[in-house]
Amino acid sequence: MISGTALLGLAFLLFTAAKCNKEKYEYSAETKVEISKTPCFGRCPTYTFTLNGQGEATYNGRKFVELEGDHTRVFPIDTTNVAFATLIAADLWQYQDEYTAPVTDLPTTYLSFHHDGKSKRIKLYAQYPQELEALVKELEALAFSKGWVKK
Repeated sequence: MISGTALLGLAFLLFTAAKCNKEKYEYSAETKVEISKTPCFGRCPTYTFTLNGQGEATYNGRKFVELEGDHTRVFPIDTTNVAFATLIAADLWQYQDEYTAPVTDLPTTYLSFHHDGKSKRIKLYAQYPQELEALVKELEALAFSKGWVKK
């Protein structure tokens, strides 16, 4: 298992690294990641963001987000390759399928990943590892970036 500090450092370095001059996407369109946030009783952002290995992304903002509705875009090769390299290095299959606690009114985040014929879906409600929180934050940075085109 990668420590939280090491994973956060790796994610930061990979997502903010200078261009690595890759000329092609290293992952297929079947490789996908999705984060989905559910509502709470307050003003919790509610949206779904999906990215595939070819950089094709969709975003659906529902409530309490700057960008509402259905949007698409294609992320650059380097951004896409680094995002998936980070997810693969995180080895999501090592984590539990669900992190919950007996508390109410927290938003739920679902993190789904499909690669090499394997799928993993993790429910993040409460008391989940910092490593997973760091991955979600990095994916949210992509989801909330500029450049979306309304469908």
